[in-house]
Amino acid sequence: MSAVSTTSLCKSFGKLEAVRDVTLEVGDGEVFGLIGPNGAGKTTLIRLLCGLYTPSAGQGSVLGLDIAREQARIRERVGYMSQSNGLYADLSVDENIRLYAELYGVRDPAWTAQVRRWLSLQDVGRRVVATLPTGVRQRAALAAALAHRPRLMVLDEPTSGVDLVAREAMWDLLGEIARGGVTVLVTTHVMAEARRCDRLALIAEGRLVATGAPEELIRRSDVVIAVVDASPWSEAFARVQSLWPTATLFGTRTHIPVARGEEVEPRVRRVLSGLEVRSVTWREPSMEDAFIALVAAARQ
Repeated sequence: MSAVSTTSLCKSFGKLEAVRDVTLEVGDGEVFGLIGPNGAGKTTLIRLLCGLYTPSAGQGSVLGLDIAREQARIRERVGYMSQSNGLYADLSVDENIRLYAELYGVRDPAWTAQVRRWLSLQDVGRRVVATLPTGVRQRAALAAALAHRPRLMVLDEPTSGVDLVAREAMWDLLGEIARGGVTVLVTTHVMAEARRCDRLALIAEGRLVATGAPEELIRRSDVVIAVVDASPWSEAFARVQSLWPTATLFGTRTHIPVARGEEVEPRVRRVLSGLEVRSVTWREPSMEDAFIALVAAARQ
């Protein structure tokens, strides 16, 4: 049985269609990522799956429970960590974990002790949350979301505002959680994080653009990147972008995602006539490149 299953799921707020016709499957024990631009509908989708919103149309189930009719039961079985982390800032780490466990009727000191060890919180249990560094606070929020032994963890940008070292540690923990039998559904804007997911769903303008493993999505984008080194670089970028709107600037070089096999160098050199073009080289696409190409293709 899938941990999450939706068919033609929709959610509207007045005239705004935040989620449009999303059909999705998330397997048990997966680390599944939702990626997409700001305003794509990711947060609305996960709130539907957590039983916090009622669908406008379509169907869905979470852990075998209907998302329209069994929302209270879903909330009992899902651990949800929002962008604001949901902790009480004036309570200690231990008090927050104990509170969340007891709210769900879980009184299992062995489990909450295991969660603290899992997330390396033993030495900060008595510290008030407001005094904690961001990375530790995020680990404490994850512990609170795990306190009632959920079968599905839903995390909305859990590494927002976290430094690189803490971010890597958080993703190592998500992998451990999944290996322990808990399905992890996570949103992120960081493509390096997206590549650590087992599978991804790319969402744009409320619609599902593509799903698959990270490497599969890169292949499906069917692009290669032309790297243009020209001077002055700002003028070169402006000219290239007038022909290829999806071109991006990396340092002083312009990257152009183009279809495999497409001959673009003569066009690049023509549009840059009068500038110093030092080189036009090629490289394989990154996750960011695939993301841009897939979203652009979906908008055509």
